[in-house]
Amino acid sequence: MRKPGTTRPGTRVRPRCLLAASWYVALPSADLTDRPRTVRLFDRQLVAWRDGTGRPVLAPRECPHMGASLAEGKVIDGQLRCPFHHWRFDGSGACVDIPGVQRIPRSARLRPYATIERHGYVWVWYGSAEPLFPLPEFPPLAAGRGRYSYFRLADTTGATVRRIMENTYDPDHLVALHGLDVAGPLGLRLLTDAGETPDHGPPIAAEAFLGAELTWPRYAGKLGAVTRLLGTNAQQFVLRVDGWPSGQRISYFADGVLQYRLLLAATPVADNLTVQHITVAVRRTGRFWRDVMQHVVNRMEITFASNQDLPIFDTIEPGDRHGIYLERDRGVLRFRKHYQDWVDRVTDDA
Repeated sequence: MRKPGTTRPGTRVRPRCLLAASWYVALPSADLTDRPRTVRLFDRQLVAWRDGTGRPVLAPRECPHMGASLAEGKVIDGQLRCPFHHWRFDGSGACVDIPGVQRIPRSARLRPYATIERHGYVWVWYGSAEPLFPLPEFPPLAAGRGRYSYFRLADTTGATVRRIMENTYDPDHLVALHGLDVAGPLGLRLLTDAGETPDHGPPIAAEAFLGAELTWPRYAGKLGAVTRLLGTNAQQFVLRVDGWPSGQRISYFADGVLQYRLLLAATPVADNLTVQHITVAVRRTGRFWRDVMQHVVNRMEITFASNQDLPIFDTIEPGDRHGIYLERDRGVLRFRKHYQDWVDRVTDDA
């Protein structure tokens, strides 16, 4: 079996051409302290640090002077100092000091990526010099623990970002892979108006938005028996997806009652090597033991489902190849078209 991130001999993979212009997670906020660090992203080695205001900065790791790793340097007064000759760079990437030199060459600068820190992550824009749409909000993380309890997952997989994101638009795999024994057919309705998900927060920019609503009836068989015992079965379940090319805001309802909200994002590390990030906000009812059970059950279900997806992702043919599709695959195909539109908008992947 191939390991994640490897390809068969002779296979040509062009990972950068498979990335949409969009926002990606560079690293969790807690992982970026007052020291510079290497971040592997977009199949490149980058350096990350915090400037004088605490704002995260991501730039190519090599010093433009002689190529030393800036990740081995120090942050002094918010400026990154190279370990080799002590050139210093500010948050804009400009070289602001060279020991013993009065006139700094104009070309002595780094080229930082556009970044923003939100939702517990440092996000980076890929594909153009300036972001083409704002990073979507995720209000549950600002609501506080009085309304939600939280957990996060981060898993590395040998798949592309597109493969991870399109999975949500594939209702058939819920039955086939995840074993959802339900008392009727699954439904899929594509959403093209960001205004259809007002409870998710401010609308995602119209040109970047694509959503879906997946529905299925009550659980049956052994799954039905277990969920009835736990009090988690319902007559109808709804999974509402509100997404942009490289991320999704998701809500899960049972008989119209919100169970949790989920943020799905990704870190494109290298060729067919991606970190899948999941942040979940589980709705609190105010009844202690019921809330504990809901948190535990939802965490188990989401972790279990993710652990079923990941081995499949790891063994899928490298790249984003196409196959033979049915009418039932219309959700996946519509997402692929949307994603490709943002791949085609990439003007700068340096």
